[in-house]
Amino acid sequence: MNQLKRLILILVTSLSFTVIVNAQFYEIANQIPRLFSPALSGSFKYKGYFEASYLKGLGEERIDFVDISTTQGFRYANWMFMGVGTGVDIMLPSVDFQHHNYDPAIMVPLYADFRFLIGNQSKVGVNIDLRVGAAFTFDSFPTNNGWITNEECFYLRPSFSVRFPINKNKPKQAINVGFTYQLLISDWSGTYWDNNKDFNSIGATIGFEW
Repeated sequence: MNQLKRLILILVTSLSFTVIVNAQFYEIANQIPRLFSPALSGSFKYKGYFEASYLKGLGEERIDFVDISTTQGFRYANWMFMGVGTGVDIMLPSVDFQHHNYDPAIMVPLYADFRFLIGNQSKVGVNIDLRVGAAFTFDSFPTNNGWITNEECFYLRPSFSVRFPINKNKPKQAINVGFTYQLLISDWSGTYWDNNKDFNSIGATIGFEW
């Protein structure tokens, strides 16, 4: 009798869980057309960004960067932006590898950009930004104990900035001032071994959005 009760309890619990999960999937499925309807109807609003940054390398294998980038995309809602971007990063040697002086090099990132606005865009607010993509170098670049090869790198860059509107009639125009963190995962050739290596840097950024 106890086994029968246990079996009934298991069946009822499983059925209830299935109903709940199905209801959640049904709710999510109903939201999908709402997500894509602005794109299909052409009601997405264009938005652009132009930014300049300086990043200081961290750790033994550090690299400093001076960066200029632009991002173009569409504002899905007042609080959400999605776009793509590229830039020119000047890589500055911060070490004297093998007692040689080396010239700066160029890195070009290509990324998808997701931005979230906290606050009213007509007032001072906060931007949270996430870039994800790849970065390309065109020559080997020295670090403390080896070289970054000219293979593409994984590129991740979250940023946090304060947004200052500059035009009351066009509140989407603003100046952004903040700080950023950058992660590169690159193919690296050392004195005694080759592997993938993380390159971390932090810095300040200033930009204009329209």
